Amino acid sequence: MTEWIEPQFNWFEARALCRYVGTVQSGDYSRGSMKAACLHSFTDSDIADVVKIEDVDAPVIEAPNDIIVRIAGAGVCRTDLHIVEGQPIGDGPVPLPHVLGHENAGFVEEVGANVSTVRVGDPVLCYPFLTSGLAPVERRGLENFVGGRATPGINAAGGFAEFLRTAERSVVPLPSNCDPVDFAPLADAGLAAFRACSQAAAVLRPSDTAYVIGVGGLGHLGVQILKVLSPATVVAIDTRADARELAIRLGSDTSFATVGEAVAAFNGRPQAIVDFVGSNATVEAAVNALEVGGRLELVGVDGRIDLPTRLIVESELTVAGSLVGTFAELLELTELVVADRIKVIVDRYPLDEAARALTDLRSGSVLGRAVLLP
Repeated sequence: MTEWIEPQFNWFEARALCRYVGTVQSGDYSRGSMKAACLHSFTDSDIADVVKIEDVDAPVIEAPNDIIVRIAGAGVCRTDLHIVEGQPIGDGPVPLPHVLGHENAGFVEEVGANVSTVRVGDPVLCYPFLTSGLAPVERRGLENFVGGRATPGINAAGGFAEFLRTAERSVVPLPSNCDPVDFAPLADAGLAAFRACSQAAAVLRPSDTAYVIGVGGLGHLGVQILKVLSPATVVAIDTRADARELAIRLGSDTSFATVGEAVAAFNGRPQAIVDFVGSNATVEAAVNALEVGGRLELVGVDGRIDLPTRLIVESELTVAGSLVGTFAELLELTELVVADRIKVIVDRYPLDEAARALTDLRSGSVLGRAVLLP
């Protein structure tokens, strides 16, 4: 990772001096068509049958604070799989055809008349939500809970394409010498891991132990975030041997295949568990493993919770959910990656192989995060 010497995102201030209000700024951007991976129908079988590479209309500037980003990398998320399989996301299954991709980074290609904090050619990371800044919940700093927000790749055209339209308030400027591909997974995988692990870290002491269940696209970041933010011993849990080995390389103190093995090996129970799988089995194992007064952070959404209230009350357990994260949290996480304190493991696929990337994710063969490159 390249070195970045400016402190605490001062590049915002530097770029704010370079104002060019009053006209659309454009690079070599053509307002014609672009290549994109389009979902045409839902399936739980062969993804190659429903995700096709084709030419679609390229996005254009529609509002004075719009930005067109030339995509350098788009992360492949399990939410993308849920969409492909027709699972309800937000208000329901997405309308088809649909361009996936909500973890996006690239270079500014064109800006609207009022954009002043970035200019054409700047590398940027895209916050996944487009909001007005006016919703009451957003004014409390919780952009991730704004109702009816636009989310590229979910209810708007996403980044499995050559270009993406976003807004000035939803981009994080990156160091000029970075590779945006390495930052793309931060927009959702990294951000979700950061929020959950931050909440877990707040209750951890040096003598405590924390488990991370699932060392995949989110969990490999979660292991590192917990090591950075907390003094606790971090234990990685994953049934895959290669995932456990990756966790150790990234700083986990130890690793086990199951929660039961970890509890048996330690003289004591964990004070916090971050579950990136969220299956019935992992949730049950996590709750039964927690120390009295322990905290379970749920990020994975594939299971259900059926717990006796007596267990929660008498053990004073906290079971909390964690939904993506705020813009401020994305800034803080990006700083840590720029400072090389957190490494993003990226498995690169050409955009033409979007269906293969999704299939590999479904099979569990992706270590780290798959990222599509147009």
